[in-house]
Amino acid sequence: MLKQMELNLNDTQMRSRLLKVVGAVAVVSLLVAISAFFISNVVATPVSPRELELRGWVNDLRDESLTPSRQSAQSKLEAAGEESVPLLVTALRANDAVLRRNSAEMLGFIASPMATDGLKQALSTDPVPEVRANAAWALGEIKAIPAVNLLEQVSVLDGSAQVRKNALDSLAVIREHIAQLAGKDPSMVDAITVTPGTVNTVYVASRRDLLVSRDSGATWTTQAQALPGLTSAITANPSNPNILYAGMHSQGMYLSTDSGRTWQSLTRSFSNEAIGQSTVTAITVDATNPMRVVMAHGIRIGDTGDVFFPLGVLSSKDGGQSWDNVMDLEEGQIVTQLAIQNGKVYALTADRVLVAPLPN
Repeated sequence: MLKQMELNLNDTQMRSRLLKVVGAVAVVSLLVAISAFFISNVVATPVSPRELELRGWVNDLRDESLTPSRQSAQSKLEAAGEESVPLLVTALRANDAVLRRNSAEMLGFIASPMATDGLKQALSTDPVPEVRANAAWALGEIKAIPAVNLLEQVSVLDGSAQVRKNALDSLAVIREHIAQLAGKDPSMVDAITVTPGTVNTVYVASRRDLLVSRDSGATWTTQAQALPGLTSAITANPSNPNILYAGMHSQGMYLSTDSGRTWQSLTRSFSNEAIGQSTVTAITVDATNPMRVVMAHGIRIGDTGDVFFPLGVLSSKDGGQSWDNVMDLEEGQIVTQLAIQNGKVYALTADRVLVAPLPN
């Protein structure tokens, strides 16, 4: 009797184990079936003849030289316009550097804002200078206001002279576009700054008027006679667009904490020479430390102030209240753009980029 009970018990255990095995196999089979269903549906999803056509044209951009097939493909992609932008943006991440270079160029020809983010990524990270150069040029063709800050950085920091030149050229195009959006003749615009962010705040200094857009240039308000004088450079704090630094043509440097409605002079903090003739030619604020401000300055002499002598590049750790010398400037070394990277200051002049470590 005991043996019979043990046998029954063993049979029950065996059946239980068998059911578990069968259940596990069933679950696995179900998962495989589900996966196969999704895979078969993805594979079975047809690619439209139009997309195949566009892909073929993009693929023809792999030609190094301007072959008849590549020329034909470029004409067709440009005619397709925004329809071809997603595939061209994807091609910016291809392994083929020639394809990336030519795709960036095509996106410039098409000039669709849809390509802005992809081109910014290429300009920031692509290891090939020719790709970056075309991306910098294309952003100018698009008149991409969200790319202004990146182009400013690249115009100083990129190791390729051609990339830096293309970035500067594109900045000129975009700034002219911003002036037109603000309803100003570009010749009447003295300085422009764009804050980073999803929606860009844009400031335009036009003589003593300050124009402000908080929707990337779509609409504007004018703060008449708000500026202390003629502006030579203006920069917004990257973490707070209401904080502005303005370099004056002959009145040194000013700070505003209320979007330019009121200003306080910082000139006496860094210059005891020729107060009223002190000129700031470039300003930047460290994106990683918004209290770190760097500027380039000099003095104007003569009755009309036409003669300018550059003095140096200075750095502040307290938002402009006190300053340390970064580098001296020689005659003719007028700094037009500044950037901060890895504890160093980069200063763009007419013929080269000057580099110096930041003070501790």
